[in-house]
Amino acid sequence: MALGPLHLADKSAWEQARYAKRARQRLHELREARQLAVCIVSMAELLYSARNAEELARLRLDLSSLPHLHMTRGAEQHLADVMAALALHGQHRTPIPDLMLAAIAHAHSAVVLHYDSDYERIAAITGQPHEWIIPRATGHGTGPS
Repeated sequence: MALGPLHLADKSAWEQARYAKRARQRLHELREARQLAVCIVSMAELLYSARNAEELARLRLDLSSLPHLHMTRGAEQHLADVMAALALHGQHRTPIPDLMLAAIAHAHSAVVLHYDSDYERIAAITGQPHEWIIPRATGHGTGPS
């Protein structure tokens, strides 16, 4: 039984774990505490990134041990509502996978674990909890803009 809130990890969090020990440790801590979850969006993005069939099979098996949060009707409605609210600020073109993952997390009262500023934009509208897996601008792929 989890002692704290579930964390739904975005692909960006998993990606940082490939490069940053601190990110790997955070995922490990959450997994050990049974607080790490996946959804169809994160699973599909991770499986899409597999380099071959063997890696995909390993990833699929590994992810199958985590709680799976499902898209609900409420999450679907929430997604459309968030897009409408974002449109008022000209920000409705936030990536669909991020909107879907955030809506699923919201429906299950889960914290979004990420390394992606899109989740800050979404949280500014929804107020939902989110956590950078490592501090912003410290991870792989960041540099001068």
